[in-house]
Amino acid sequence: MKKIIIMLSLMTLIVTFAPAQEAPPMSALQEKLWRAGFGVPQQTMDAPPFSAADMNGKQVSLNSLKGKVVILNLWATWCPPCKAEMPSMEKLYQKLKNRNFTILAVSTPTPPRETRERIVGFINENGYTFPVLIDDSREISSLYGSGSIPTSWIIDADGKVLARFVGAMEWDSEFMVKIFEELIP
Repeated sequence: MKKIIIMLSLMTLIVTFAPAQEAPPMSALQEKLWRAGFGVPQQTMDAPPFSAADMNGKQVSLNSLKGKVVILNLWATWCPPCKAEMPSMEKLYQKLKNRNFTILAVSTPTPPRETRERIVGFINENGYTFPVLIDDSREISSLYGSGSIPTSWIIDADGKVLARFVGAMEWDSEFMVKIFEELIP
């Protein structure tokens, strides 16, 4: 049953972000993101819920973060673009963490290439402080995967998917900071 739910959620995300002949109806904020290369859903949709342990073993659920704007970022230690965007993620997190904002950086162990030890070591070695989830069950990557990493999802404070970006992003750019300042309740 869980596999069926995951497959249906993934299919919904794929169809929702399917290319449109014209720009889908969107808010002014989504239009800014769309013009900047983000994918925006063709209809309002709830972010698929999940729960996973952080690097310290504490369970974190997406539902518990309602009221906060969330960047959900799928990444791996072996991915050069993933590693390249992380300093800007940390800067954005430091700038906005005391507001209704967080980042969930999600990595999926795939031994021998990616292991929990590599993930934890990489994060600690670089001094990143944003939350990192270990997707041992592959639930999050199944629900939100795009086939490429990094892939990032912006989820608004109401738990709705606002936009998706495939590739590395300068998260602390003036443009992105203004977007998040506009989004944060």
